[in-house]
Amino acid sequence: MNCLAQNLEWLRKRYPELVQATQESPGGLLTVVPSREGSPSATHEGRWVHSAYDPREEAQAWAKAQLLEWKAGELGVVLGVGLLYHVEALVALKPQGAMLVVVVPNVAEFKDAASTRPMDAWIHRVEWLWGTSVATAEELAERTAPLRFMTYGPGARLHVQAHRDLEVELRRIVAARQGGRLHVAVVGPIYGGSLPIAGHAVAALEALGHRVSWMDQSPNKASYDFFASYREPRHRLTMQSRFADVLSLGVVTRLAEDPPDFILALAQAPMNLAVLEHLRKKKFLTAMWFVENYRHLTYWQQLAGGYDYWFVIQQASCIEALKRAGARQVNYLPMAADPALHRPLILSVAEQAEYGADVSFVGAGYVNRRMLLPRWLSNDWSFKLWGNEWEGASSLTSVLQQGGARIDAETCIKVFNATPVNLNLHSCAGDGLDPEADFVNPRTFELAACGAFQLVDERSLLPELFAVNEMVRFTEATEVPSLIRAWLDDGLGRREIAEAARRRVLAQHTYEHRMKELLATIGMHQPDRIGAIVRGDRNAGALAQRVDAPPEVAALLSRFPPDQRVELKDMAAQIKLKGAGHELAREELLVLMLDSYRAETRDLV
Repeated sequence: MNCLAQNLEWLRKRYPELVQATQESPGGLLTVVPSREGSPSATHEGRWVHSAYDPREEAQAWAKAQLLEWKAGELGVVLGVGLLYHVEALVALKPQGAMLVVVVPNVAEFKDAASTRPMDAWIHRVEWLWGTSVATAEELAERTAPLRFMTYGPGARLHVQAHRDLEVELRRIVAARQGGRLHVAVVGPIYGGSLPIAGHAVAALEALGHRVSWMDQSPNKASYDFFASYREPRHRLTMQSRFADVLSLGVVTRLAEDPPDFILALAQAPMNLAVLEHLRKKKFLTAMWFVENYRHLTYWQQLAGGYDYWFVIQQASCIEALKRAGARQVNYLPMAADPALHRPLILSVAEQAEYGADVSFVGAGYVNRRMLLPRWLSNDWSFKLWGNEWEGASSLTSVLQQGGARIDAETCIKVFNATPVNLNLHSCAGDGLDPEADFVNPRTFELAACGAFQLVDERSLLPELFAVNEMVRFTEATEVPSLIRAWLDDGLGRREIAEAARRRVLAQHTYEHRMKELLATIGMHQPDRIGAIVRGDRNAGALAQRVDAPPEVAALLSRFPPDQRVELKDMAAQIKLKGAGHELAREELLVLMLDSYRAETRDLV
């Protein structure tokens, strides 16, 4: 019996569909070649999938590295098939009782492996999942054990998109099932566009039931701006940098007083690399939501290795650049809207007169906007320009409102609601449309949430966020005047498109959606910490029902509401309420001892 027949025979009873699919597959995805040691190795499109020297030794090293993170009770999920040396090594080393699943995106690759090496000694000790990403994600989501993903890089490289689709689908399912309560510290910037986004993230986390420590740095802006009065640029930059360092230490001090489950920083938050490394030594998880264009603001290059997780509004090149700079986990997380703020309004006659025009633009005076907006002025329609940093734009002076002052969010929303055609032109350093148009700005979601019609420059990431009947795009600056004219004459069409865009935002693109996805992502990578809390495994009811919970502990947990998160310090506080002279059970004494140790060792400073 050859290798393929022998291996499939072991699987036939439990996985008949996989066996049939493998037999029907032509195989040939991998090129099998002998390694220098003599064992078969493999390449794909000229790149090695296993070591060219000794694939077994390489697999052993990989498997040992996974065991450093893999905890008892977790379900190990392997991404990357190849010739399965790494899976064989993991089976041999895995802890007693540990469970292991291998995801097979392409049965042709599985057939190549099963045809090359005998696996009868271990193939039946692994669960095999194959099929669509949706089906695989649903199967994994049904498991009660926390998932621990283990990626064999050279093999996973063959199916990057399939694995990405799997993670996206699994995140969606996990996000919908969140039931636990986290303590999240949110660190915002001193000023800038990401400051209101930090506020939206705080509001969303609180609305989801989490406890949030909001470390608002905006009160420090006056002190930060004071250093701008120094004539020498090097003096100004030095003082602002030192001031940011002081604020970083202030963040650490506050974290020491009330340690969170993890720390979420927004772009330009005052968190320097030294502080981030200090937090890592203290075993705190950190995440950065980088809501900036990575090509224009490049301070991420110095901080990439400092955060445990990066969330970015761009894909492909941005993710690759951050990983090259040292980031370990990088995930795409687009912008959103806050429906409690960004909403349809009924304006008074006076408000309509003040904020309304046929066409409006809200935003700062970037170079490309200074060049393009004058071309879109016309005697055929009224135009109002709102925002700051328009000094010197003489061709726009006649339409600039409030003397070019920065306007607040409520004013923006009134403008959106008062305007039949809102222009949404993304910023760019050049003098035209963005040649690398990928990220979608917050204004896109905010306009849509207000039920406002917009003309937006096409972005490569826009189609996966909004359908063509939900938003009107333009790809050339010369298109805009004719689009304005056409849509000003089509009030019914504008309303239908704007209402469709609003429905999409409410269904998929709020900050609550984004925070759920962020927590699901971290929870999937930290199943024993964040994941357990997000799933509700730390709630009193779930803890009391565990088979290993002693009766005394279960009784203690029964004093809490079933859906309340309970930690060691909470149990210790309940035990202390019994009062002096009350005889304590062994388990209660252990809880008090462990809590005392926790209190002594938690200092971060």
